[in-house]
Amino acid sequence: MNKKDLHPSVQRFKEFVDQNPRVKNQLRKNHKLIQKYYEKWMILGEDDSFWSSLPPEKKEYQANKMEWIKQLGVLVEDIDWEEVSRQIEELGGAIGQFQQIISDAKQDRQKPKMEYPYY
Repeated sequence: MNKKDLHPSVQRFKEFVDQNPRVKNQLRKNHKLIQKYYEKWMILGEDDSFWSSLPPEKKEYQANKMEWIKQLGVLVEDIDWEEVSRQIEELGGAIGQFQQIISDAKQDRQKPKMEYPYY
C-alpha cells in the first residue's frame, strides 16, 4: 500500500511510531498492540505520559549479538581446515562404498537365479 493511500491520521500515527523507539519496540514485540496503541494515540495524543511509561528499548540484545559474532569468529579461526577437508574426503569415500554396495545388491537381484542346475 502506498503511503499516499493511507488515511492522514494513520500516516501521522506511523510517523509518531517511527519517532518513538519505545512504541516501535513494543509493536515489534507484539504486533497485535497496533490497534490498541492507535486508539490510545487518537484519544490521549502524542504528549501523554503513557508513551514515556513504556519500557525503553534494550541495547543489550545488540551487544549480545555482536559478542556472539565475535565468539563465532574465534571458533572459526580455531578450526583445523585440513582436518575438516580430510574428514570430508573420508565421508565421501564411505558414501561411495555405500553406493557401490547398493548397486551390487541391485545387480544381484536382477540376475535370474537357477534353482536346479541341469547336468
